[in-house]
Amino acid sequence: MTRIMTITSGLPGTGKTQLAINIALELVRRGYQAGVFYARDKATPIERLLQVQQPVNMLRRADDPRERGLLRSGYQGIDIVTCGTPLREWPTVGDDQRDRCIQEMDVQDGYDDFLIDTSGMDVRTLLACCRASGIVVLVVTPEPQSHAEAFALIRVLQLNGFSGLFRLIVNKVSYLADADNIHDLLYRQVSSRLGLEIPLLGVVPRDERLRLAQRARQAFSSVFPESEAVGGVIDAANALGEIPGECFSGPRTLSALWHTLIDIIQLPVTLSGDVLLDDAVETSQHAEPLPEAPVAVEHNETGLLQFQGNLASLGTLRSDLQGDLQVLLEDLHAFVETTELDSRILREASDEPLQRDQMINLVSRLLVMVDAAYPKQTFCFQVTDTLVTRPDTAWLQPGRYLKYVFHMMRSELPDSVHILLLNVPAITMTTATGGGTLYELINAVRHCCLNIVSDPQEGVRMQLWLNNEPQQEAQSWLPKRAPAR
Repeated sequence: MTRIMTITSGLPGTGKTQLAINIALELVRRGYQAGVFYARDKATPIERLLQVQQPVNMLRRADDPRERGLLRSGYQGIDIVTCGTPLREWPTVGDDQRDRCIQEMDVQDGYDDFLIDTSGMDVRTLLACCRASGIVVLVVTPEPQSHAEAFALIRVLQLNGFSGLFRLIVNKVSYLADADNIHDLLYRQVSSRLGLEIPLLGVVPRDERLRLAQRARQAFSSVFPESEAVGGVIDAANALGEIPGECFSGPRTLSALWHTLIDIIQLPVTLSGDVLLDDAVETSQHAEPLPEAPVAVEHNETGLLQFQGNLASLGTLRSDLQGDLQVLLEDLHAFVETTELDSRILREASDEPLQRDQMINLVSRLLVMVDAAYPKQTFCFQVTDTLVTRPDTAWLQPGRYLKYVFHMMRSELPDSVHILLLNVPAITMTTATGGGTLYELINAVRHCCLNIVSDPQEGVRMQLWLNNEPQQEAQSWLPKRAPAR
């Protein structure tokens, strides 16, 4: 009988492929027959990441094109399996071709463990692999978006009848406490909102030697067996071994897995809000694309350093960003400035809403206070070029804004921050959705807004909207530290 598990996440770049390979290697070292499957059509082939044995191309028929056949390669005892025909196309191929490919996918005595790496898979195939597996291993990193996407993926799987087990691996963490916080937060979310459990399978610390292993095209557990990251892989393998076999639902042989996948991949996929997934397979013929508009105009929020478009759009975007980037650099400089004495914070404050530079300095001070209360607190920092298009007398005027977001996984703000915010002129405090606290400060005349919410499940988020027109320097309400000499 084969234990079938899918290694996945809701966000690219979490380290799924490396974990799948190294967990499989650890299982092989314990005497098990292990295989790893990956999607060759879109993902970076594992053969480029590792110094694998020469791939063996297994043709389904003598006249089959080689690039559409099954590929099996080896690496230090594990089998690496893929197929040139994408999984979502398997229902459309001939029965004889499909059955022969399924037969050749397994080894003579069957695998003890078979891991599916979902890197590069389209949404439908990824969900089908999860639904056909006995266990789904979700990989998350300290990046807040990773946690949100993981929760969304669990929710979609639940909506579509997944009955297997969930397990969590926290990858690329600098401190063990961060991993505990991430797991606790996600566990509470999944338990309270979905009625499910997601026990922690393992924690893999950030380790610079992983890059050295990648340069050598080797698995990190093979070249750095004493590294802390390997310890996390060993713990994950130990935890997998403690799961009773009868707890694994779904197919228990590869032949049953592929036939189940073929059935599932043709079913409709329900998303949140009873919306069906619309992901029609693209044909090989494409209409001539129309010239693309600049990203900053096409989307309400645009990452300033991200771009997709033609050359003309790139030229337009370059012109738009010339002023934005200068403002961005000046704002970043102000964010990292600190104040000396709390008693001087409100010295020049008035009853009017704060102006642009005052809000920046307030956020700077809040970050310092959070850092003092929670040393070495990790946070996610994002900057977007935001377009406000609809007039709202209770919010910002229409225009283009720089939106700065600081997101921390702490569930509450320090008491010192609460005290400071309560003394800020014109700020409002309300109860946020979900039971947290919301502070908001809007200066519609000056085109700026500060929003701070502490949510028991989502963590603390500070959002600052600032008009991105270059501003005349105004007197700051927080004294700046003199530059170092």
